[in-house]
Amino acid sequence: MYSFNPPAVYIHESVLEDARYRRRVQDVIRALAQPVDPVVYRDTDLPQLIHERGLLAGRQPMGTLAEVRDPILLFNTFRFDNQFEERYQALKQDGCDPGAGNARTLLGAAAFNWANYNLDGDPDRTDKVCRPCWRIHLQCGCLHRCMYCGLGGLLISNVNIEEYCQHLGRLMDLHPWQTTYLLDDDADPPCLEPEHDILRPLMEYFGARPDRYLIIHTKTSNTAWARGVKHNGHTIGVWSISGDTQSRLLEPRAGTTGERVEAACAAQKAGLTIRYKFKPIIPVRTWREDAANAVRLIFERTKPDIISLCCFMWMDVDELKLRLPVDQLDPSYLKAAEDSRAETKATRTQPFPEWVRGEIYDHYLAEIRKWNADIPVSLSTESFAMWKRFAPKLGMTATNYVCGCGPQCVPGIRKLAEHPFHTAVRHDAGTVPGVCD
Repeated sequence: MYSFNPPAVYIHESVLEDARYRRRVQDVIRALAQPVDPVVYRDTDLPQLIHERGLLAGRQPMGTLAEVRDPILLFNTFRFDNQFEERYQALKQDGCDPGAGNARTLLGAAAFNWANYNLDGDPDRTDKVCRPCWRIHLQCGCLHRCMYCGLGGLLISNVNIEEYCQHLGRLMDLHPWQTTYLLDDDADPPCLEPEHDILRPLMEYFGARPDRYLIIHTKTSNTAWARGVKHNGHTIGVWSISGDTQSRLLEPRAGTTGERVEAACAAQKAGLTIRYKFKPIIPVRTWREDAANAVRLIFERTKPDIISLCCFMWMDVDELKLRLPVDQLDPSYLKAAEDSRAETKATRTQPFPEWVRGEIYDHYLAEIRKWNADIPVSLSTESFAMWKRFAPKLGMTATNYVCGCGPQCVPGIRKLAEHPFHTAVRHDAGTVPGVCD
């Protein structure tokens, strides 16, 4: 487990109802850097925790804070009773509305969510390429302190994994078209392992399913615990990887480039399929040489089956300058972002214009091809325009590419056989509790 020192530890009363849940919490608390006396709370205590104890005060982009501290640790359970709206309304009546997203995680209602990417109702449908799928969750929050991220301050972890897997199995049975499931794109669960003992049961659950795979997307340097887990080859580890400067200066508690690759190496030795996403690629001054060294290292130490690329995006240049130290950025690319405000204003891919992102992808692709001529390389959450530009170079299109976390991207796959926007059909019809839309 990572060494960290939360300023407070809260345990929801439901955690105390099961000896397995209590053991998990006790083991994590014993492993903390400094002793902490946990506080047991109820849902009715949340207004006080939020308003008087600052439960959500640290949920801000970490690069905007004068000081970044380890997050509050909150243990919870998923409530598979479809009573979220009633609980949320009760919270509002007590004068506390943290917003629907925070309320779902605090009230144990965010176990599974339907991501309607590129389908009707997706507001970004014409501006990005991603796959509709079910996403699964155990935690919300992170220990890594990446400067551009807003998921610090509070780490919520749900401990009723056995009950969780029962409902997940129902979701799987209803959606045979989805063969891989991405865990927690808003957390990094390996950080608390093995003391937390959440990932082992989940990995072994997937290992007992003949046609389903778990994808753990992580920046962790902590994977030694995976040796001996009976995952039966049904767990895929996807590392968000970055160049050395970015990993050290902008992602201070995540593993360095070398540490992440060594963690991936250990996971590979434990039988996991290994993938990498260079995401987000931040063009620091040394990005070119950092890219070359990172690519060399991953091929020297591991055998990935897919690599994906994604530039830093999702915000305008002014927000970028608030979150990141501008003196560390490539000045020509920063100027390009400033000069292209009007061009990129209405896009998800801002702040960098298309020519900058294309130049970066070309460099990474060239470095990868020096080491491996055949490995599938794809673009992650990029625009249709960028896909049209790069499809001939990648040998894949926006509708058949394979990526690190796609819902049909099983180990060893080279291209999709079916159109991902057509095969993804939702069938739960409210029959699976724990779903949030």
